[in-house]
This record gives sequence, structure tokens and C-alpha cells, in this order.
Amino acid sequence: MLRRLALTLTLLSVPLAGQAEDAPVLATYWVNSGSLPPEYAWDVSVTILADGHLTLKHCKGYETEGPACKTRKATVGADALAGIRAAVTEQGLDRKPARKEEDIPVGGGASGGAVYLDGQKINLPAFPAKADIPRVNAVLTAITAAIPQRLRNRFLKDT
Repeated sequence: MLRRLALTLTLLSVPLAGQAEDAPVLATYWVNSGSLPPEYAWDVSVTILADGHLTLKHCKGYETEGPACKTRKATVGADALAGIRAAVTEQGLDRKPARKEEDIPVGGGASGGAVYLDGQKINLPAFPAKADIPRVNAVLTAITAAIPQRLRNRFLKDT
């Protein structure tokens, strides 16, 4: 009986391996509420693959797994993917990376991320230097615009 169950579980897992996402990551985005009591705290992380697959994870409190976290999947259109790439190059972040602010505020919410182009990781710091704020915000705006509206309405409305 156990041998049959093990064989069945093995066979059921084979198709899942073929469904694994093989596309490289194009962009990541994260946003959180900052330091709040657990009943008010939340965190959202988004990963967008180069083929348009998107995964959004929203967690309440300070949990990172389990029932306090919801994961949603979606697809990002080619125009939105191109918009992320264009924002990086238009802002010159691929040639001149954004610098981090040295005097970082404590306790408030924050957002940041990264874009991966041609093997290069372009960091989008949560607290960029004053001169780099518009450049970083332009790319973060392109990333959030790529997130389907239904997910933005439900999981990013507090940001």
C-alpha cells in the first residue's frame, strides 16, 4: 500500500516539474507598511518574469508564510514589460546606478525593487539620494503600472 502511494505521489509530481518557470526575472517590487502593530502591518512582494508571468505575495502582520499570506499569479503584457525596460534605460539607471540616501527615516513604510537587464541587476533603493528620487520613482511607477489593476486595487491600495 505504501509503495503504491509513493509511486502515485512521484507520478503526480512529474508534470509539476515541467511547469516550472524557466524565464529569468525581469523585475522585483516590494512595499510594506513600516513598523506598525501586527494587526496593522502588511508586506507585498511582486516578481515579474521576462516572459510576463507575475507572482504577487501579500502578507499581513509580520508573517512570511501560512494563512496570513496570499499569493496571486497574473500575466503582464508585452507593452508593460517593454515599459519597465524603457524606464530603466530612459532614466540611465543601467549606466549610472541610483545612490542610497545616507539618512534613512525610521519606522515608516517603504517600497523598492530591482530590474534585471542583460545580466545586470539595477537596484531601486527604497530611499534613494535626493537627486536620484525621480529616476527611481519613474522605474517603480513602470513596474507598478505593469501589475494588473485588479491586484493593485486589492493589494496595493494602501500604498
